[in-house]
Amino acid sequence: MTLPRLFNLILFTFSSHLPATESPASLGYTFPDEWEEREGTMMIFPAAHQYGRKVNALRREFAGLAKAIAQHEPVIVFCHTPDEAACRNVLGEVPNLTIRTGNFSIDWARDNAPILLRGPQGDLAAAGFRFNGWGKKYPGWEKDVETRDTIAREMGWKIFPSELVLEGGSIEMADGIGIVTESCVLNPNRTHWPKEKVETELKRMLGLETLIWIKSGLMPDPITDGHVDGLLKFVSKDTVLLHTTDLESDPNHRISREARQTLIEHGLKVIELPLAEDIVHMNFYIGSGGKIAYVPVSGDPEQDGPALEIIGRFYDKIIPIQATKMGNAGGGVHCFTMQIPKQWDRTPTL
Repeated sequence: MTLPRLFNLILFTFSSHLPATESPASLGYTFPDEWEEREGTMMIFPAAHQYGRKVNALRREFAGLAKAIAQHEPVIVFCHTPDEAACRNVLGEVPNLTIRTGNFSIDWARDNAPILLRGPQGDLAAAGFRFNGWGKKYPGWEKDVETRDTIAREMGWKIFPSELVLEGGSIEMADGIGIVTESCVLNPNRTHWPKEKVETELKRMLGLETLIWIKSGLMPDPITDGHVDGLLKFVSKDTVLLHTTDLESDPNHRISREARQTLIEHGLKVIELPLAEDIVHMNFYIGSGGKIAYVPVSGDPEQDGPALEIIGRFYDKIIPIQATKMGNAGGGVHCFTMQIPKQWDRTPTL
């Protein structure tokens, strides 16, 4: 590396990380609601080295989702350099979609793209939580820990550093309220911090006023340990969709009942969404402006129909996304996406 490039890298790193004494909350940064009008959506192309022979089927579902979203808002797909040819082959000619290549070695943008905040002057900054392979679940996870910050630097976003491990799918937020599951966020494979310290850090980093703790996400979940975005979702500032089941032998019967009680105790309205056998319909993504929902489906009308009817009550248009390969890989539509909030300039004029 030449000296000028080294100097520029040092200067950018220094300017992109704010002093440790300052936090997003203290500077007025907050997390914009998912249904707001936004700049676009980030996605990360599935890397061949992560999936082997299964990657092509997963990429087909990924491409179907990316193309659907790009019809309504800009999409940026970050691609690991060795996979560039494959990415451009399936997405290179898609209107309203941009491909950026680099060291983006791990996919699932909800967990590995920046969690973006907006400041009081309308600028964007990344909440720089750590990633540790969903609790050190796979060999070589150490090589993937910088993907989130690499994307932030690529896009020129400031980074607020944090030592807390947190994936984007492990917290649901709207209107200054955050919801997390203890099974994931307090899991010893993520942190040994006490609950009170974790709560303080989440409020400090995300500008939250309230944090609601749910005991567990859906189980069994050997990959994410119960991400909250598989269990529930805000559909408005005071209303939450919650996956439920009437099957008492299913551990999720107790999990959903306890979650429902906790949400009601915090003054939220709860709408039940029946849990299907082969797909997690809750893992849907709200389009820019809140009029469209991209909903994962199994292709089985008996399973998908009831969920699409309930979710469709809250949006003008429902776009079903075939997502069985996503589910087999441990995720869904929401997991593959991360929103880029709108920026604005509130600089006072003289």
